[in-house]
Amino acid sequence: MTQHWHAYSYNGRSYGDGMIRRGEVPSNYPPIEIKDWLKKPAAQVVNTFHDVEKAVSWLEGELAQNPHIEEASFPLADRLQYSRDRLSQTAGNDVVYGYYSKSQQYVSRALIACPREGFPICPYGIA
Repeated sequence: MTQHWHAYSYNGRSYGDGMIRRGEVPSNYPPIEIKDWLKKPAAQVVNTFHDVEKAVSWLEGELAQNPHIEEASFPLADRLQYSRDRLSQTAGNDVVYGYYSKSQQYVSRALIACPREGFPICPYGIA
C-alpha cells in the first residue's frame, strides 16, 4: 500500500473536550486524537492525495478561503511551507490546522497519513 493522505474539513463552532468525549458534537467535528480521524466515515473524507504537492495545493485553497483571524502571526506562505516539509517526512507526517477564521468560525483542515500505526490497511480501501 502506498503512502497517501486523507483530507478532512470542518467549519462551524468549537466545542470543549468534555463535549467531544461524550459525543455531543457533529460527526464531522475534529477528534481529540489525530489517529481517530481514520475512524471517521468514508463520506467525511473530502479528498485523498498520493502526492505532497497536490495535498498542499488543496490545503492552500482551503486556508485561503478561510483566513486565520491573526493571519499576520502565521502567514499562509509559512503554513504551506511547514505543511510541505511535514508531509515530506517519512514518519509523523500529518498536517492538522484548527483555528478561528476572520469570519469567527472554527476552521479545521487535516491531512492524515495512511497507512499508519494502528491502521496498517486503509480503512477506506485505498491501495
